[in-house]
Formats: sequence, C-alpha cells, structure tokens
Amino acid sequence: MTWVGKILAVLVLVLALAWMWFTASVYVARTNWKNDRDAWKKLYEEAKTARTTELDSYKAEKAALEAELLAAQTANKGLAAQVAKLNKATDDANKALATLNKTYQDADIKATELQANLTAAAAEVATARKRVAELEGERVNLVVKAETAERGRQAAENLTKQAQTNQQLAEQRLERLATELAEVKAVGGGTGAGGVTNGFTKPPPALPEGVRGTVTKYEAGYVQLSIGIDAGLSVGSTLDIYRHDDGGKYLGTVTVTNVYPKEAVGVFKSSENRPVGRLRPDQLPKAGDTVGKIGGGPISRK
Repeated sequence: MTWVGKILAVLVLVLALAWMWFTASVYVARTNWKNDRDAWKKLYEEAKTARTTELDSYKAEKAALEAELLAAQTANKGLAAQVAKLNKATDDANKALATLNKTYQDADIKATELQANLTAAAAEVATARKRVAELEGERVNLVVKAETAERGRQAAENLTKQAQTNQQLAEQRLERLATELAEVKAVGGGTGAGGVTNGFTKPPPALPEGVRGTVTKYEAGYVQLSIGIDAGLSVGSTLDIYRHDDGGKYLGTVTVTNVYPKEAVGVFKSSENRPVGRLRPDQLPKAGDTVGKIGGGPISRK
C-alpha cells in the first residue's frame, strides 16, 4: 500500500471515530431532552392541580364570607329597629317624667296650702279658747289631710326617682345598642324592622304555674325581687311573701311596679292591714324571704 493509501485509511478511521462520537452525543442529548420534558410536564401537572385546589378553596371561602356578610346585614337591620324602638321608649319616659314632675309640684303646693291652713287654725285656737273643742276637730282633720298630702308627695317623689332610673337604664341600653350598631355597620350596613311591645296600659297577665323567687332587699315599703320578666312577671303582678324561719310565716303581698329581665320592684302590703310604719321589724320582708303564689296555703321549701 502506498503512503497515499495509508493516509486515506487513517483519515477514514478518524472520520469514522468522529461520526461515532457525534452519533453518541446526539443520542445522549435526545435522551436528556426527553427526561427534562417528562420532568417539566410532571411539574406542570402538579402546579395545575395545586392551582385548581386553591381556586376551589377560594370559591368556598368567598361563599362563606358572603353568607357571613348576609347574616351581619340581617343582624344590623334588627339592631336598627331596636334603636328606633328605644328612642321612642326614651321619649315616652321623658313625657312620663314631665307628668310626674308636674304631679309632684301640684302635691307640694297643696301641702304648702294645707300647712298654712294648719298654722292659721293653731293661731285661731290660741286666740279663741272658747272654740277649742270645735277647732280641735278641724285641726285633726287638717293634720290628717297634711299627712295624706305628704304621703302623696313622697310617693310622687319615689315615682320620679324610679322614672329617672328607668330613663338612665334606657339611655345606657340605647348607648350599648348604638355601639353595637356602629360595629355591625363597619362590616355591612342596612336597616330593618323589629317589634318591641309596651304593655303599660294592659292588665297584667296571669302568673305562670309554680312561679317562685326570693326577696333581695326591702326599704321603706318597697320590695326588690330576684325574678322578673324572664319568670313571667309584669307591672301589676301580685305575689305572696312567706318566711320559712321560725316555723313559717305569711307576711303579706307585693304588687310589682317596675319589672326588668332578671329582677323586679314592688310595693309591700302587710297581712296585718296596717301601714308599714306601724309594723314590727319581724313583720316586714327581709332578704331571703320567699315570693310566689301560695294560694292560701304554705309554700314548700326547696
């Protein structure tokens, strides 16, 4: 073989080796590309599944928030109605307070007039001894009228204080509701209607069967009870007062004049049919005494 043939043989060998290397490189590259494609496809499917799950979760959360917003708007409507009713109740309480103030002023004027008449009668008795018997009767009558007027004045004053207390309670509740309304409006606004009844002019309904409570405080003819509207009491309801100590004792009745959800206040009437000022301490109610409807018989101790 000539040297030209040898050169060509070597050249062919080199080209064959280059072709083999190029073929192997192309095969490896194609294999790597396929693996990368499969990996990226898997990542894409996982990302797609995650985004679908996230979208479903967002839709569920959105539906829950919309339901919560609707509930808040409904509650807001109810609170707005309650605020309106409380405003009306406050106006009614102010009118009642003005009426009581006028009644108190009239009673005070009458008491002053009666006191003036009493003074004139006393002066007349001092200057006319011979008419002592006649003027004594008039003086006694005037004293009785003065005491009656004083009791009326005191009762009017107590009613005025109670009305002021009721007004303060209504204003406090109105302020709380206004605060709650403002908080609800921060979530979503709205108005609505609700019902608040006023039963001052209606006769008291019958008390529930077996209603029971206790006396929490007594002062100057007024009894504070541990039960109220929740137990079925209303203004005008009458309950019996009974003491279990010392073998049991029936004290009298209490007529409710002011009632609240968990308590009430009423006027005490003794079973002795005497004014409370003439009763012994053991004949007056005290904290712990039982109240209820005993129906003429004793109350069982629970």
